[in-house]
Amino acid sequence: MGLKSCNIFICFILLGILISSCNTDNNKNNNLNADTNAVVSNTFQINISKPQNLTSFILGDKIDVEADIPGGLKPDSVCVFLNGKKQVTEKSSLKFTVPSDSAKAGNNSFLINAWSKGKQYTGGVSVVLRSNIIPQQYTFKIVKSYPHDANSYCQGLIYENGCMYEGTGQYGESMLMKYKLQNHELVQSYNLPEDVFGEGIVISNNLIYELTWKSHVAYEYEKETFKLINKFDFGTEGWGITNLGKNLVMSDGSYTLYVLSPESFNEIERIEVYNNIGPVNMLNELELIDGKIYANIYLTDNIVIIDPSNGCVVGKINLTGLLDKTKVKDREAEVLNGIAWDEKGKRLFLTGKYWPEIYEVQLVKK
Repeated sequence: MGLKSCNIFICFILLGILISSCNTDNNKNNNLNADTNAVVSNTFQINISKPQNLTSFILGDKIDVEADIPGGLKPDSVCVFLNGKKQVTEKSSLKFTVPSDSAKAGNNSFLINAWSKGKQYTGGVSVVLRSNIIPQQYTFKIVKSYPHDANSYCQGLIYENGCMYEGTGQYGESMLMKYKLQNHELVQSYNLPEDVFGEGIVISNNLIYELTWKSHVAYEYEKETFKLINKFDFGTEGWGITNLGKNLVMSDGSYTLYVLSPESFNEIERIEVYNNIGPVNMLNELELIDGKIYANIYLTDNIVIIDPSNGCVVGKINLTGLLDKTKVKDREAEVLNGIAWDEKGKRLFLTGKYWPEIYEVQLVKK
């Protein structure tokens, strides 16, 4: 199924849920047909001329919506929905202007439900909303550096009470570790099976969750003992993961973040990440800092700051030059990958794959 067809198909599925809301308005205002159940079972296609499917707008734009009923019929009642929320109820017009202030970045669905002469006409279309914010640009200042195992292919990093929790990757080398920040003294560790590639980690309710890359499995451990207590299946690649309120949020290398239940790993919703130009791909390691999601962009020296309420990128950090390459010895250090936040001390820690140091940094506005 093509993308356009898929979007329209989804719109019709959602529309079925919304029909009852529109029926209430019809019965109140128009008294069209007492036997609404009979009418609902017999729906017809409505023609939508504006907006075209997947037209791009900026979040906050006022979007013109125009449609017509085949045969030139006049509507007796019309409902327009944006992402399932009713925006407009009219008696006889199929031309509207709908504000997008309450929408989100990425794909948003318009659904139209019209009634004419006892028949129901439905249609749907999707639009893409880019962020209306020009991201604040940041550079950095190194405050202090700490030792890091240059043989650790860092995939996830968490700070807590003077210690770092780290998840590492590579087949046959993936593990979960806890060590002291000051001297990298190992406190405890757990080796993953040799046939899985470890990815991001997160602590939630005294549990640790660790993703795998292509195995579609997440591991759940007791935080204090590293005892493996559960496994969860999920349907995409696992890259980075962090907390988002009472839920978790995971990346898979695309511009989409997946909000998950920590009890089941079931998907609750998705966040599409956009800046003022378009989607931001290759989202990797994640960390929640003061209500915003910090995500490093894989294969770059950049971290983006994301507003999880709408998916907009509000900041961008350029970390070019952070790694002291004079200290790289045996293994060639790779890209930035590892973001940890000390909530009490308001300290930001960064490292990378095979990096010999962890850096405490302060952000500097450009």
